[in-house]
Amino acid sequence: MIDTRFSTAIQIVVSVALNDETGLRTTSQSLAEGLDSNASFVRKLLLPLSENHILVSSTGGKGGIHLARPAGEILLSEIYASVTGARKLWATRHEIPHEGLVGENIGDLSEYLCDRAEQAVVDLLGSVTIEDSLTELRRLDVEKHKAADGEPSADSQRHAAE
Repeated sequence: MIDTRFSTAIQIVVSVALNDETGLRTTSQSLAEGLDSNASFVRKLLLPLSENHILVSSTGGKGGIHLARPAGEILLSEIYASVTGARKLWATRHEIPHEGLVGENIGDLSEYLCDRAEQAVVDLLGSVTIEDSLTELRRLDVEKHKAADGEPSADSQRHAAE
């Protein structure tokens, strides 16, 4: 089963950021509706995001979920670490027979590759903020609307010029 916690957490945090910008109230129920999920699943993800000072929630009529810090200060790597914890990108098989070159060393090779892949992911995510993500979502939305209206996108214009 593919783990969707990270992609779901990004959607949650970006949605909260957008709602904060526009003055809309965010609740676990409204997030669940946007995710086509249930509020209890959302609340499970909100806990580590709150513990790691990415989101903050308050109760009451004017309560809700908000960014704990400005969108430009929240890195995607923080969200990734919050919701994935110590889980690796993939599991290494150690229960195989340890005979020969492959059997004796494949576990170490797999762990080495996993560690390098994980570091590459963290490095990439550490260079992108929630503010960057909102900017990119807006750019993608403009491109999508241009395509729907029959206008050439920036990418197709660039490819035509090459």
